[in-house]
Amino acid sequence: MKKIKNFLVSRSRNQKILLNITSDIFIFFIPTVISFISFKYIFNSNEVDFLEMPVQKALINLSLEEVFFASLISVSLIFFLNGYRSFFRSNASSIGIERITGSLLFSFLLAFFVFNDTNKLLMFFKTIFVVFLVCCFFHLAFRSFVYRFLSKNISMGVIPILIYGAGQAGRETAALLSQNSKYKVLGFIDDDVRLKSFRILGFRVFGGANKLKKIKRDHPNVLVVLAIVNIRSKERKKIISILERYRVHVKSIPLKYGALETKLEIESLSLEDLVERETYDLDNTLSLKKIENKNVLITGAGGSIGSELACQVSDLNPSNLVLLDSSEFNLYKLEEKLKILFEKKLISFILMDIRNTNEIKEVIKEQEIDIIFHAAAYKHVPLLQRKENFFTAIKNNFFATYDLCKLAYENNLESFTLISSDKAVNPPNIMGATKRLAELSLQAFQNKGDNKTCFSMVRFGNVLNSSGSVVPLFWDQISKGGPVTVTHREVNRFFMTIEEASSLVIQSSSISKGGEVFLLDMGLPIKIRDLAKRMIHLSGNSVASEGEKNGIEIKYTGLRSGEKIFEELLLSDDPLNTVHPKIKKGIEKSFDLEKIVYLKNKLEIEIKNNNFNNIYKLISGYVDGYKA
Repeated sequence: MKKIKNFLVSRSRNQKILLNITSDIFIFFIPTVISFISFKYIFNSNEVDFLEMPVQKALINLSLEEVFFASLISVSLIFFLNGYRSFFRSNASSIGIERITGSLLFSFLLAFFVFNDTNKLLMFFKTIFVVFLVCCFFHLAFRSFVYRFLSKNISMGVIPILIYGAGQAGRETAALLSQNSKYKVLGFIDDDVRLKSFRILGFRVFGGANKLKKIKRDHPNVLVVLAIVNIRSKERKKIISILERYRVHVKSIPLKYGALETKLEIESLSLEDLVERETYDLDNTLSLKKIENKNVLITGAGGSIGSELACQVSDLNPSNLVLLDSSEFNLYKLEEKLKILFEKKLISFILMDIRNTNEIKEVIKEQEIDIIFHAAAYKHVPLLQRKENFFTAIKNNFFATYDLCKLAYENNLESFTLISSDKAVNPPNIMGATKRLAELSLQAFQNKGDNKTCFSMVRFGNVLNSSGSVVPLFWDQISKGGPVTVTHREVNRFFMTIEEASSLVIQSSSISKGGEVFLLDMGLPIKIRDLAKRMIHLSGNSVASEGEKNGIEIKYTGLRSGEKIFEELLLSDDPLNTVHPKIKKGIEKSFDLEKIVYLKNKLEIEIKNNNFNNIYKLISGYVDGYKA
């Protein structure tokens, strides 16, 4: 049976159409005999003595050629009415208007062949009626049988699907998933009471989310696909919270589905969906004044923040935008994205390592750069903490930033903004320490007497759905049945959307007077343990520690090297307000440029000598809270 099913569903589209046509010809041909033999008994007709004639005469001299011809004409009509668009995937309870029309035509043709030389009008219409009923019955019976046969034998792993949202996006999602043999679309969930019990594309609208309890009882592994676009973030999160109560697996179509560059696909919920925090409505008034008609360079443009900065800056009418990254793949992805969004903008994509100072210098001069947003950095804490990567972190995050500041200073650029991190505050790791040294470099150049460049830095925590996000890891662990690994029961992090963080970075640069450490309002910190629990619930599972035998375990692995339980944004406890409600600033300890140059030169020597102890001591003298 399984081999037959695999044979049927693996055929090409043309082969499936041919199988459909062949089945319809048999469906039209076989009932002909039944229809005409039963004709006398259904209507008690005495006009033809069926019992005294042989079979051919019982069919009123109807030839096989005539039946076959009528079948071909009817099948052709079904074909031109697009009745063969799918292969036995329509709802088993319906045979479709195309086949009903074809059956009616077939019935009419047979009646015409039989009574074309008589004037028995009543018999003519009786014949049409009987043949039509029998054809429809066989169509329905045959298609229901095949539909159930394929549905039962596809595999035990077929996933029942509920589409949340019966609007246009939901209908397109249902149409897509109904063509995938891995899924079985049960119907729609929609809060609009006017749609309850309606059928859309043959699928039932069950009603609101309160119907999930009963549906899950019948289909324990049901997957709910959130297919609502153009909805406020607060309303979307409310829906997800409701779904979480029912312990159903929830996925979503892309948040930006409907945009030209976003195709329809099913994806796991994003961190933005899972974190309860209010987002800031973006205001480009300050940003436009800063960027319009300027030549802008963004380093690390292929990363999470860099690429979003690139998109937002592109939309602020710069004269020229130069996007620089050392990752060929990331730069290629960014180019493809911006080609769609900003086809007529003047944008350069430069594949270059930020440590190549001489090449960067040429870019700044040739492109006549006015503004730099420096997002390039190595950021993975445990990876950089390893001895084999330790020196690279210093060279990339500190030395390269210092050299870039020097170029900005020497060329009298208008402004230089560093994308910093909350990990620069009291850092127990080399990543945070090098980001703090990068900040000190900016402050040192800012304080130089003849400086004409406005240097500033922006500190914030984790951005939602960045390349280093824990969410993809958690989803992968959950899909494998667990355990979900969390470093510590109390570990927490600040989170902000990439769009919000990037917008506030540009606006921070717009209000800078020089030398500020800007702090973005990240809201309240989120416990990673609570995030893991929520993701487990939204996968349709329970947490093992909640008393469920079959639940997914949360395993605490211990803090990794250089990792903190709580992140901080400020060395002091007295942030100052700015003209922007979401941006604060801190006044922190700084060093003269001569001392920063001394540190850089000494570190270069110690790196050549491979002397870790001296490096730890040197950095500790400049970075408060650093512990090797």
